[in-house]
Amino acid sequence: MSDVIDRIGPAVLIIAITFAMLACSVERKVAREFIKNDSTRSVLVMPPDYLFKTSLKVSAIENADELEDWVLDSLLYEQSMFLKYIVDTVFLSDYHNTYCTALEELGFNVFGEDSLISFLNGKPDSYIFNLAQIELEEYIMPVVEKEVFDDYLYYQVFNLNAVNINSWIEVNKINVEEKKELFFSSLYLTDELEGNWKYNYLTGVVKSDIQVDTLMLDVVYQLSELAGKLYASYTFDYLMNLYIDKRMEEEGLQRSGIYYHYNRDPRFLVPAEEDQRFILMDE
Repeated sequence: MSDVIDRIGPAVLIIAITFAMLACSVERKVAREFIKNDSTRSVLVMPPDYLFKTSLKVSAIENADELEDWVLDSLLYEQSMFLKYIVDTVFLSDYHNTYCTALEELGFNVFGEDSLISFLNGKPDSYIFNLAQIELEEYIMPVVEKEVFDDYLYYQVFNLNAVNINSWIEVNKINVEEKKELFFSSLYLTDELEGNWKYNYLTGVVKSDIQVDTLMLDVVYQLSELAGKLYASYTFDYLMNLYIDKRMEEEGLQRSGIYYHYNRDPRFLVPAEEDQRFILMDE
């Protein structure tokens, strides 16, 4: 009897693996259908109205804990390295335009607020993506550079300037009485480190020539375009996976649990990591 049970265990495992592989194969086929058929993909993109700016460099303000909030916020902004120099309208316009252009390159028909009527009269598989809130954060990111020589650990701590862009994107499918979904994503840039550790094998002396390449304002502006392109890709993946969900349900098949990412250049499908997609916000 135990021999039979022992044989059943591997058999069940093989069957489970076979079904999982079958599901993945079907899902990839469905995903390729979505990629090829761009005639029904329509989105209306609502631009952000305001750019929030937050400096988190509180440690740079003397007696910060004794100041009123509005005074501290004013000082943080005035002493910011980048925030006070960013032109809000330029940054938001670059973000919005890059996002829309990247969506078009991915095969979407992109509508603006001035085309709302024609969009609402369009095809049923249409979505509104509202770039609801955009925030820039400036802060210090401690980074440790370390190396081991002769069993000794050598390290240096660098306090790098960092700028983070936080995005909240609201998604709503038209002609469907469902609640809106709110997604979040974040992207950052920092000073760069150049150089390395040097070890003199004759003297045993270890030196570091690591230097900080300071982040510049024009690079911070590039965050808007980087975010626009990245989130257009996330948008494509989100709708593609919704399409896979729908088609698998119609066929009475169970999803494998894989969230797929489409890499446009080169063109291939891969499983997306947790940090390679929008984060669904809780209610």
